[in-house]
Amino acid sequence: MSSKAPIRIAVLVSSASGADRTEFDRFIAVYYALLDAGAEVLVASASGGHPWPKRLKPSGEEPDELAARFQSDWHARDDLANTLQFGQLFVEDFQGGFCVGEPGAIWRGTDLDSVGALIARFLQAGKPIAVVPSLFDITPTGAADGLLILSDGKWPPIATVGALLAAATQFDNRRIEP
Repeated sequence: MSSKAPIRIAVLVSSASGADRTEFDRFIAVYYALLDAGAEVLVASASGGHPWPKRLKPSGEEPDELAARFQSDWHARDDLANTLQFGQLFVEDFQGGFCVGEPGAIWRGTDLDSVGALIARFLQAGKPIAVVPSLFDITPTGAADGLLILSDGKWPPIATVGALLAAATQFDNRRIEP
């Protein structure tokens, strides 16, 4: 039995698009894929609290398995209702991050507490971060010392989560073992 702590992943909800049901569906898919893989998950958003202007329910008339799971999971609903603000996170506390939603420019933004600036801090620290969808500006520095995992939705979220956790595990091992 291993006493190693679980991989800690920050899930960043970038609600630039407002009340976007597709983004919400992506969030619950990513959230549960991380939890099911044994990761410790912390959720953050721009203003803290609930990241969408109105409470969204998963799309579809009949809830799918994940939607039904979310609707019956008070802990997940509580995690979503009580997100931290991006500026309250310290990348040193996490092995990686996952951004759900469009982050905008990551190196040229003026708001140091934006999701783009937080992604930049993960990359500067050499940590992996996944972004779904991948519509954003990475000029002029690219991925810096980090690993940037991009997906536009053709792959299921669990595949992107798997890539992130594999990279985060490698990063974590590199820091522990010289």
